Amino acid sequence: MTHPPGDSLEAQQRGHLAGDLSELLARIREELAYSDAKGAAPYRLGMHDGLRFAEDAVVELLRRVGRPAETVERPADA
Repeated sequence: MTHPPGDSLEAQQRGHLAGDLSELLARIREELAYSDAKGAAPYRLGMHDGLRFAEDAVVELLRRVGRPAETVERPADA
């Protein structure tokens, strides 16, 4: 019986994934800065919470593929 060889592109995909995730993280951080600049209206606070959740998730994914990534502390987090 022949078995599939697995993901023969895994090494290549890992490099692309990390690059794409880094770009996504940068975009999320731009949106967080924009949200911060717009003030603290309830809608903005909800957007901020969602973006922080996304930032944390992307940072964790980057760490899992061996890339250094840190969350950024913001005044609203204190």
